[in-house]
Amino acid sequence: MLKITKIQESASDVLLKLEGKVTEQWAALLDGECRAYLRQQKTVFLDCSHVDYIDGRGVEVLNAFPHSHVTLMSAPALMTELLHIGGRS
Repeated sequence: MLKITKIQESASDVLLKLEGKVTEQWAALLDGECRAYLRQQKTVFLDCSHVDYIDGRGVEVLNAFPHSHVTLMSAPALMTELLHIGGRS
C-alpha cells in the first residue's frame, strides 16, 4: 500500500509525503497525483523518508517525471540507488 499525504501547498509548489510501497499496483496513483499538480504549474516535492519498498514500475514512474519540477527528498539509500540505476541522477 502507498499512502500519499499533502503536507503543504502554496501557489507555486506542493509537498507530498509518501509512506509504504511504490509498486506497480500504486504507481498509477502516484503518477496521477503528481501530474495533477504539474498541470497546475506547481513544483512537486516528494518526501520519501517513509518509503520502504519500490519496484521496477515505481522506478519508471518516478524517473518519468521532469526532474526540474519533481524533487525527491529524504529517499532511503536503496531507493536512491535503484532510481540512479534506472536513469534518475
